[in-house]
Amino acid sequence: MKRYMVDANRSVAFDTLDEAKAFAKHNFPAIILERTEADGKPSWREVLRFDWHWNEARGEPVIELW
Repeated sequence: MKRYMVDANRSVAFDTLDEAKAFAKHNFPAIILERTEADGKPSWREVLRFDWHWNEARGEPVIELW
């Protein structure tokens, strides 16, 4: 079973976070989820988003992983 899932205009599974990030950057907006197991049951948790957000350091809205 793949460890990461990118939920964008379509959902695609990946073995590594780097693969998931690369895919997400070409499929705006996207959410990267990581597969975890709690009490022997699989679940997904959000790791990153590739979407608009306010970048405090730049003082402007940007599209990036956050």
